[in-house]
Amino acid sequence: MSKSNNLSMFSIIAFLLLIGAVGYLLMSNSSLKGELNEKKQAFLELEKVHTELDQNYESALQDLEDLRGSNQELNELIDSQKDELGKQKKRISGLIWSERELGKARKEVANLTKMANQYVLDINNLIATNESLASHNTTLTSQNETLNAEALINRKRITNLDSVRTLLAGQTEELAKSNDKLSVKVDMAESIKINWLEVKGYDVRDDGSVKEKSRAKKVEMLRVCFKTETNMVTPAGEKEFYIRYTSPSGEVLYVEELGSSSITNKLTGDTERYTASGTVTYNNADLDACLDWRPNFKLIKGNYKVEIFENGFNVGNGAFRLK
Repeated sequence: MSKSNNLSMFSIIAFLLLIGAVGYLLMSNSSLKGELNEKKQAFLELEKVHTELDQNYESALQDLEDLRGSNQELNELIDSQKDELGKQKKRISGLIWSERELGKARKEVANLTKMANQYVLDINNLIATNESLASHNTTLTSQNETLNAEALINRKRITNLDSVRTLLAGQTEELAKSNDKLSVKVDMAESIKINWLEVKGYDVRDDGSVKEKSRAKKVEMLRVCFKTETNMVTPAGEKEFYIRYTSPSGEVLYVEELGSSSITNKLTGDTERYTASGTVTYNNADLDACLDWRPNFKLIKGNYKVEIFENGFNVGNGAFRLK
C-alpha cells in the first residue's frame, strides 16, 4: 500500500473518532443539562419553601409585636413566644438547606404557622381576660368607695353616742383614708387596759394547795394577778387575756401542749407568741383577776418580763425576779 493511501486511511479513522467524540460530548452535555435543570428546579423548590418560611415567620413576629402593650407580664410572654418561633425557624432552615427534607420542612412550616396563630390567640385571650378583670376591678373600686362613704357616715353617727365616738369624729377625715386603720383604732378603743399587775411564783402541793416561792428551782407555777380599768365602750361578756412571759435569756416561755400559741398584734401586724391564756367575765367595771401557768420544766433565776394582750393589743406590762 502506498504512502498516500495510508495517510487517507488514518484521516478517515481520525475523522470517525472525532465524530464519535463529538457525539459523546453532545450526549454528555445533554445529560448534564438535564441534571442541572433538575438541581435548579430542586433549588427553586427549596428557595420557595424558605421564602414561605421567612414570610410566615416575619408575619408571626409582626402579629405578636402588634399585641405588645403596657402589661409587663404579657410583653415578657410575647418575647418568650418570639424566641420559641425563632428556634423553630432555625430548625426548619436546617431541614431545608442541610438535610434537604423538603416534605418535612413544608409540614414544619405549616406547624410554625399554626403555632404562631395559637400564640396570637392566647395573647388575645389574655388581653381580653385582663380587660375584663380591669373592668371588674373598676366596678369593685366604685363599690368600695360607696361602701367607704357609707361607713364614714355610719361612723359619724356612732361618734355622737359617747365621748369615744366624739373623739373618733374629730379624726374622721384622716381615718376615712383607710377602713383598716379605722378598724384598728376602734378595736384599740375597745381593748381593756390594765392599771396594775403582779407576778408571783408558787410551789404546788399534792393536795392542790399552793405556797409562794421566790427561788426559781422551787417555783412550779406562775400566777399573774391584775386590775383592769373601766371601759364603757367594749361590750360586756367573756374576754380572753393572753400572757407572755420572757425569760432572763430573752426567750418567750412557750410550750404548745400547755396552751402556748400565737396571736396577731393589730397595732403592728406582727405575729406574737404568748405563753398562756385565760378567760374572765367583764362587766364594764374595774376587775381583779388572776391567771395561772404551770411550766413542765425548771425555771432559771433572773429577771423576767410579763406582757398581757387583749383584743389584739398589748394592754399591760410588768417584771418580776426569781432568785
